[in-house]
Amino acid sequence: MRAGKSIVAVSAFALLTSAVSIPVAQAQDTNQQQSAAGGQQPAAGQKNWKDRAEYDLYAKITQTPDPAARLQLLNQWQDKYPQTDYNQERYQFYLATLNQLAAKDPSQRQALIQKASDWLKTDPNNFQALYAITYNGPLQTPAGQTPPPDLVTQVETAANGVISGADTAFSADKKPPSVDQPTFDKAKTQAVAVAHNSLAWAALSKKDNAKAESEYTASLQANPEQANISVLLGKMYITDKKEPEGLFEYARAGQYDGPGALPPAGRQQALDYFNKAYKSYHGSDEGKQQLLDQAKTSAVPPTDLKITSAQALANQEAETINTRIASDPGFKVWYAVKQSLQDKGDAFFNSSVKEFDLPGESVPSKSFTGTVISVDPNKVTLGVEDPAKPDATLEFSQPLPASAMDKVKVGEKLDFSGIVDGYTKDPYMLTFKDPTIPGVQTTAPARKGRRR
Repeated sequence: MRAGKSIVAVSAFALLTSAVSIPVAQAQDTNQQQSAAGGQQPAAGQKNWKDRAEYDLYAKITQTPDPAARLQLLNQWQDKYPQTDYNQERYQFYLATLNQLAAKDPSQRQALIQKASDWLKTDPNNFQALYAITYNGPLQTPAGQTPPPDLVTQVETAANGVISGADTAFSADKKPPSVDQPTFDKAKTQAVAVAHNSLAWAALSKKDNAKAESEYTASLQANPEQANISVLLGKMYITDKKEPEGLFEYARAGQYDGPGALPPAGRQQALDYFNKAYKSYHGSDEGKQQLLDQAKTSAVPPTDLKITSAQALANQEAETINTRIASDPGFKVWYAVKQSLQDKGDAFFNSSVKEFDLPGESVPSKSFTGTVISVDPNKVTLGVEDPAKPDATLEFSQPLPASAMDKVKVGEKLDFSGIVDGYTKDPYMLTFKDPTIPGVQTTAPARKGRRR
């Protein structure tokens, strides 16, 4: 979050403070310069220098590129001329200068916040001052520590002021001539995004995760170019058991490669986590690529996002099987045999299944029902539990006659019973030799076996 926000500050804050870098020769008209030199007085209502020394000090400030040296001159100006008609310009210079220093020396942030607070006392809606507090306030508290409540309140007030005042601060008449419209518009969205991030920081300090998630989402909607915020939001979602939304944000961080993207190593780390977490949560990779494609073009998950968990899928499958067991006596036997074979293996097969006639006399229909998956004259495969997954093989010692082949077709339901000849555990398959197919005449006579 902090690494990403510094990039935003370069563009948004630089635009907000660009006016103070105008050379003094352009900033002051002829009357003001004459007034400073002791010449004619400016017209009523115009700003005026206290004396030539104040004007010269201001001129020196505008011509001093080093921020540390400029700060000393600004302090001199403040000490010698606590009251000045150019208070607005002085605050602008202070914020621009302290912002430059704070970028390399974090200890300057407190001075920057204080100057911004002082400015707001004379101009409560000043956007530059509100933004300075919004951006720098959260950086004052080391990660893992609880910020002071008064700082949290200060940041919340400032951030809300940035959001409500953005349209005015970035109106068309405020655009510097040297800045093109797309850059100016982007600075606005970046400033609004920073404000939402700061409100999320404030919410987290109060243990209000729902508010923080809402603010991070608003931030990404304002400025989608924040992969680091996607990671933060994704982690919060996962912690709050909102796995689909969390997986989406990790997919976003791992897929997005435009401005504001994570470095390559960070993208790979996010993608590796997503791949592992998605399969763990969903139980397979089904639907994963579709989610990755969505996340590459959108910073926030769609409102109808749905990823079913492996546990939910297992519950649905169990409910479906239980319903079928209750209504289909043949399937009840089929499923019981399968479970016993998978649990007990060859011992159960040899003692209770091999060469037995299944499903047996206890089943009213005396048949299993499956869906035909493949057919040839000597072998038919079916799906009993799942119509698309083969788990029963009917083998014939003599090819099926043409009349039988006309009735046994792929995709059709087929009843069968007979002698079990073999099985495999994984993938599960039960093989019947010369079985009986009601209504279908086979060439080889049906075998008779032991009864259960």
